[in-house]
Amino acid sequence: MVKIYEQGLLPSAELLFGANSDRWILQEDNDSKHCATLSKDWKEENNVKVLPWPSVSPDQNPIENVWRLLKIKIARKKIRTLAGLKSCLVKEWNALTRELATKLVRSMERRVEALIEANGDYTMY
Repeated sequence: MVKIYEQGLLPSAELLFGANSDRWILQEDNDSKHCATLSKDWKEENNVKVLPWPSVSPDQNPIENVWRLLKIKIARKKIRTLAGLKSCLVKEWNALTRELATKLVRSMERRVEALIEANGDYTMY
């Protein structure tokens, strides 16, 4: 997970927000890899602010919508090898649009409001 933070998270955040980490907050679910001591320590050492998330709440992360979309697209293919799967994943990932990302990011306020209204229980997201 630390490798993903170092090679993906920080470069993306710096590109979008500049070197000032005060301008963004990381939202993760409570998956064990996010809560591991190594991950927590790395985020603390690198001044990454994390949005507090209830341990039993439904997953509200918009990336779950992306994973579902990718699964649907890939399920339609006749993939026979691991190399074929990797190639298809990269192709489909690169075909995702900026508009999709913008729409998902803009949905966060509605997602959080729905979660609050549901007292942390199931929402349509």
